[in-house]
Amino acid sequence: MEQANARTKMAGSMRNMRDHAVILNRRFLDDEQLIRSEQLAVLEEIFNTNVRDREMREISCHFAPVLRRDHPYHLALWGKSGTGKTLTMIYFLNFLAEMCRKEGIALRYVHLDLTTARPCFRALNDLACLLNASKRYRRGISLEELMGRIEASLEAYRGYLVLFIDEVDNVRRDRDTFLAFLVRRLPQQIRAKLILVFASNRLNWSDHLDPRTKSFLKLNELVFKPYDAIDLQRILQIRVRKALRPQAVENGVVEKIAALASREHGDARKAVALLARSAHLAEKAGCSISVDTVDEAARQIEQDKYTTMIRTAPVQLQAALAGIIEGVRTKRADLVGSGEAYDAYRAFCTRASLRPLTGRAFGDLVTELDMYSFLRTRVESKGRYGRTREIVLDIPDGLASTIYNTILLNFDVSQQASD
Repeated sequence: MEQANARTKMAGSMRNMRDHAVILNRRFLDDEQLIRSEQLAVLEEIFNTNVRDREMREISCHFAPVLRRDHPYHLALWGKSGTGKTLTMIYFLNFLAEMCRKEGIALRYVHLDLTTARPCFRALNDLACLLNASKRYRRGISLEELMGRIEASLEAYRGYLVLFIDEVDNVRRDRDTFLAFLVRRLPQQIRAKLILVFASNRLNWSDHLDPRTKSFLKLNELVFKPYDAIDLQRILQIRVRKALRPQAVENGVVEKIAALASREHGDARKAVALLARSAHLAEKAGCSISVDTVDEAARQIEQDKYTTMIRTAPVQLQAALAGIIEGVRTKRADLVGSGEAYDAYRAFCTRASLRPLTGRAFGDLVTELDMYSFLRTRVESKGRYGRTREIVLDIPDGLASTIYNTILLNFDVSQQASD
C-alpha cells in the first residue's frame, strides 16, 4: 500500500509539473544545446534590436576592403567573458561568407575554439583537423611536420581565409611558436589572403608577445564593453519568448534580472543562467516567475559558486577554511584571532590525517581566502601586547554550514567528530 502511495505521489507530482510547465523549450536557455542554425536565428533577432550595434559597425568597416578584393589588417577583440565577442564574430562571419558568395569572392573561415587551455601542438592539431589537414589527433609527429600539413592543405586555395582564434591566451606552452607560425610563417607559405581574428578576455594579452612576432602583427583592436541593463533586457525578452510559457513571467522580472546582471558583471550568459534557474524554481513550485523567485535563484547561484570553488580548491585551503569556521563556532562570536584560527586548523588537520602547515604558510592561506571573499581580515592593535590579525567570516551562516559540510565530505570527516 505504501509503495502504491509513493507511486501515486510521484505520478501526481510529474503530472502537476507537466500541466503547470514554465519552461517549454529548455534549449533556448542554454546555447550549448542549440544547433548552429538555431544559434544564428537567435543572434539575428538579438542584433535586429540594435544590441552590439557599435561593434557590428566597427567589424563591418574592418572587413569592407574584402568586397573590393583588398587585404584588411588582422583584428583583435578584447572584453570580459560573456560580452558577446564569439557570438558577434560568428554571426558576422556567416553574413560575410554569404555576401562574398553572392559577389563571387572566394572566402572561407575557420573558428578555432581554445576555451580550454592547451599546448601549441594540440592547438595546431585542432586547426589542422578543421582545415582537413588531419583527420584526428595525431601523436608521434613533429611540430614541423604538423605545420607542413597545414600549409599543404591550403596550397591550392587562392581566396580569403579568415582564422578566428577564440581565447587565444589559452595557448599555455610554446605560445610564441604558435603565433609565429600564424603571423609570420603561414602567410609567406600560402597564396590565400590570410586574415587573423583573435579574441581574448585579457586586454594586455598582446603586451607579452615576442617582439619579433609583435612587429609583424598589424592589428586593429575592438573592445567589447559589458552589456548594459537595456541590452540585457532585449536579450532576455527574446529568450523568454522562445523558451518559456506565455504569461509565465510576472511584470518586473526581466528588468530585475537585467539590473542585477548589469550591476554585477554585464555578462549575458550569467543573466540567461539566472533566468533559467528562476524558471526551474517556479516550475518546481507550480507558480509563475516572480521577483521573489529571482532573488531566491540569485541566492542559490551565489551559493553554488562558493561551494564549487571550495570543492575544487587545494586540500590545505579547504582545511584552513574549515578550521576558521570551527574556530568561530567554538568562540561563539563573529570573529576569531589568527592564533585561535591556527589552533583550530591544526586540530582539523589532525582529524583529517593531513599534515598541518606552518603558521606563516597558514597566514598565506588566510590571505587567499580573503581574496576569494570567504572572509575578511583586519589588524587590531592590543596596545602594549602588540598587534593581532582578526578574521571575520564574510559569508552568511547558512552558506558557511553548506561549505563546511562540503569540506567534511571531501575529507571523509564525520560531523560528530567536529562537534
